[in-house]
Amino acid sequence: MLLARRNATLSIYASKTQEPIVTKATSTPQTRRARRAAEREAANATRRRHASRAGRSPLLLITAIVGGVGVVVLAGLILLQGGAGGATDATSELISPQAPTPVTLADGRAVGKADAPVTLEVWTDFQCPVCGQFARTVEPALMAKYVTPGVLRIVHHDAAFQGAKSTSSYDESVEAGAGARCAADQGRYWPYQDWTFANQSGENEGAYAATRLTAIATAAGLDIGAWQACVATGAAQRAVRTETSQAVAAGVSATPTMRVNGHEIVGLRSVPDLSALIEAAAAAPGG
Repeated sequence: MLLARRNATLSIYASKTQEPIVTKATSTPQTRRARRAAEREAANATRRRHASRAGRSPLLLITAIVGGVGVVVLAGLILLQGGAGGATDATSELISPQAPTPVTLADGRAVGKADAPVTLEVWTDFQCPVCGQFARTVEPALMAKYVTPGVLRIVHHDAAFQGAKSTSSYDESVEAGAGARCAADQGRYWPYQDWTFANQSGENEGAYAATRLTAIATAAGLDIGAWQACVATGAAQRAVRTETSQAVAAGVSATPTMRVNGHEIVGLRSVPDLSALIEAAAAAPGG
């Protein structure tokens, strides 16, 4: 009865206001069985998600661990290979001289007959790039053209200037020169100088670090034990510095500086230019 009266009242009100009455739609209530089934399905879905995450995590962890171990093992093998190789590996990385000096004509830091009519003196620095060009390209041509026939004798002097530009206490120019002097004690100055100039690589950048000079000396055929003992005394380094000071006192201020029977030349000259000077000196009275 009360519900009927209420509906009647609403009808009267609606007719008076002439506005539609909007009522909210309500969903049909689920049965208890349906609600329980939905709850079970939601719980199962949650468990499946958790199980999936738990299954992946150990796998990712194991993968990361195995990968990390692999990197460590690889790094260890590289270090072991580097340590075991020593001078032999370093020697295999060196560049061989293209035109080795004829050792039969060598005489200490000179090459050629002592009574040759022309003497070419060269003040050089193993780090000097222009000196390297001279040693690799011009000097071999002069060897074949004039030294072998007995016309020319070439004499090398130290002018270790490049190392002074370094902030390191290790002077690569002096050390390379010292190594050359110790090689000369074994009659192997020229093979050593050929290998050293063939392996120039920048200035004061480690091209002539102690280990690399040892590799160069090995490649040049030196008795390494005797050579290292000679270098270790420091006497050869002092001799290089002394001769460099003497060169400065004699007016040498750049490398290479050359003198053909006393005629001074500064810088690199071509084979034809030097050939003209050598032939003129040989043809001169007393030449």
